[in-house]
Amino acid sequence: MEKKFLIIVCVILMSGFISTCGYAHSLWLIVNNYNPCVGQEIVIKIGWGHKFPVDDQPPAKMVEKMNLFLLDPQGNKRLLSIKPKGKKGVKPIKVKLNEKGTYVVVLVMKTFVSKTIEGYFYKPKNELKNVLTSFLYQAVAKAIINVNGSKGNSYKKWLGYELEIVPLKNPASIREGEFLPLYSFLNGKPTRTWIYATYAGFSDLENTFAWTTKPDKNMIAKVKILKKGIWLVKTKVLLPYKDTRKADEQKLISTLTFKIN
Repeated sequence: MEKKFLIIVCVILMSGFISTCGYAHSLWLIVNNYNPCVGQEIVIKIGWGHKFPVDDQPPAKMVEKMNLFLLDPQGNKRLLSIKPKGKKGVKPIKVKLNEKGTYVVVLVMKTFVSKTIEGYFYKPKNELKNVLTSFLYQAVAKAIINVNGSKGNSYKKWLGYELEIVPLKNPASIREGEFLPLYSFLNGKPTRTWIYATYAGFSDLENTFAWTTKPDKNMIAKVKILKKGIWLVKTKVLLPYKDTRKADEQKLISTLTFKIN
């Protein structure tokens, strides 16, 4: 009887651990104007947490591990500066877009996250003591911006990250009630991960989405645009990490934001 009780307790604890691991913070981009005019300045902010469009702010130590860049309509890459705001948060990123067409803002973060009896550290577990759990976290966040209309196909390109959302159509061409088709790339190939989507104002609850789907037999996921406004599309994957000395798992998260007019 005692043995059976211990087994049940272990199963419950493991179930809780798996559930918690599946809900790492998400990272996304919010732009104050997704349809600016040529030469107009835009402001880019970083979303962090579980509630869209605004939730928490990433700690400064995590901001230091972020890389931000801009792809112009021809696919040319322009690095953007990103700086922490105190111990928590990010200073607003301001940039002028001087050419007509479609731009993609891309934010990438990759870091080890280890929980010890003393708290969380952004280091692999072999550099720490008394580690409870450890994982490699990689997030790729994109935002599509159309300046004086759409032009160029840089938004359709896979950029080489392990997990990445790639839309097949420019959101500028999608209307309320229509579907936005997209791929979820895992290691360079379309895969059938769950796709979650929501729009600003739908809910202020954590991990609550307006649309959930999986790719079809052609590996294409279709997100129905239920309402005009700013949208977030998200996917995630939890995998074993190849070097167990450094981490137990790797958590991959990819997000895409855009505006439907």
